Amino acid sequence: KNHHQKTVQFAPESPVHFKPELGVQFALEYPVWNNNLLEYVGKSERLYSDEIKEKQIRKYKNLIFIKYQNRLEISGSIHYYFNQGLHNADDFYIEYCINAILQIKRIFKLDLKKCFIVNLEYGVNINPIVNVSDLVHNLIYHEKRQFTRNTVHNDYKQAGVDAYKQVKAYNKSVQFPHECKNTFRFEVRTQQAKFIHSLGIFTMQDLIAVDNYNILFNSLLKEWDSVLLFDLSKDIDLKFFNTYFWEDILKNGSRNKFNNQKKLYYKKLGTNNLHSNIRKIIERKTKFLKCVHIPTITKVETAQVKIKF
Repeated sequence: KNHHQKTVQFAPESPVHFKPELGVQFALEYPVWNNNLLEYVGKSERLYSDEIKEKQIRKYKNLIFIKYQNRLEISGSIHYYFNQGLHNADDFYIEYCINAILQIKRIFKLDLKKCFIVNLEYGVNINPIVNVSDLVHNLIYHEKRQFTRNTVHNDYKQAGVDAYKQVKAYNKSVQFPHECKNTFRFEVRTQQAKFIHSLGIFTMQDLIAVDNYNILFNSLLKEWDSVLLFDLSKDIDLKFFNTYFWEDILKNGSRNKFNNQKKLYYKKLGTNNLHSNIRKIIERKTKFLKCVHIPTITKVETAQVKIKF
């Protein structure tokens, strides 16, 4: 799955103040929902409080359009869209992303200022100097949330499954073996709009502003800084490589003990450690993505987006 995914919801500009009348709703939806390019997918009905509510589904390329009674959602990967739905394993420059958003805007006559972002997923693909499967295996915590394998794939982990923010890390080359080799993906997925708002990003209009991608890149680095990664190449006290040691601190230690021990652990590793080296690679890659048509060895994507209209 992946990237640059958006969900758009159509609703009156001030739904808090009045219920949408059919005319208002129709006027807002008409250019999008009635676009001839949309293909019919299906519809379903569900019973809510003795009232039957229907949703209709259409699609354009890899973009899914779901029409509810009071809104319209559009979801799909912008990176996939840019690559004709084939994959998202190559470099996705900021320029490419913005151009794809503007193309979708033109085709469906969207007002980007009315596309409110509800969910945002953004990440980067890099080629580390170590085996990616081993790297994923040695990811232990993000903040104080343990990395877990929630799928049958051993090369995939995520932390904060129930939180308003998730961090995912996996081997991208398992997903697209013909498109990339030994490629590590690190991404952030927001579950609630409040996290995106804290970054100063509210609508799709914000995603055609280049400066906002700097905010996303800095956020990505900040989340990586919160990761506890075992670097088994270092000769330090073995207790630091014991997951029970960290679990016990969380269970029985003082409030700050976990973070203090993590700082001590990274200090003992020294400045030239796996975690800091990967940070440098991520930082270098984000700089490449700001450039135009710079060929690079590593593969990257910037963001997955869910948007409300």
